Amino acid sequence: NSWRNANVKFLQCAPIAMGNSCCNRKKEKKKIVLLLVGLDNAGKSVAVKGLAGEPLDTVMPTVGLSVTYLKYGSYSVKVFDLGGGPDIRGIWQRYFVDVHGVIFVVDSSDYHRLDEARDVLNDMLSHEKIRGKPILLLANKQDRQEAL
Repeated sequence: NSWRNANVKFLQCAPIAMGNSCCNRKKEKKKIVLLLVGLDNAGKSVAVKGLAGEPLDTVMPTVGLSVTYLKYGSYSVKVFDLGGGPDIRGIWQRYFVDVHGVIFVVDSSDYHRLDEARDVLNDMLSHEKIRGKPILLLANKQDRQEAL
């Protein structure tokens, strides 16, 4: 799992004087922050709600920002689901510095917008605050007959 390589600090046990052999070790939840982006109507919110085990029949398009919390083993994952419309894409970069990785969602059944998705992805990848961070490209809507 590539997210396991995130910079996570662990508490160390160390001997201390006066007869105690080791300190008490606290189980620290490892925290990961992910950014979920892509064009509008790519299915970002449905994808993250599905991962969270939430019902999918009530998912509405994201206006601005939605935050979802997931648990994966000893990891606590915070997902920022940002709207994908042209007017909101400008705020994506505000989140780049704070995230460990990005999930870029593409509607694999919308051939007419693949070039736009490629251009938006390339623009995001050229940002200095995103360089070196893991990127997952999610080809969504694979259940549709016209999907890539």
